[in-house]
Amino acid sequence: MEDQAINAWCDALAALLKLPIDKGDRAEIIANLRLIARQIEIVAQVPLDDLAEPAPVFRA
Repeated sequence: MEDQAINAWCDALAALLKLPIDKGDRAEIIANLRLIARQIEIVAQVPLDDLAEPAPVFRA
């Protein structure tokens, strides 16, 4: 993912969550967002059948 997109993602999430981000923490947050983006790419590569249904949700 491009630096500009990751930075925009960071800013959008911070605004959505109303979470202030200190300049010192931003680099670590960006690193974590890069990791999340790589994980999303791996999951998105898994082919799903058109008839696949979501797993049931169990509640206690």
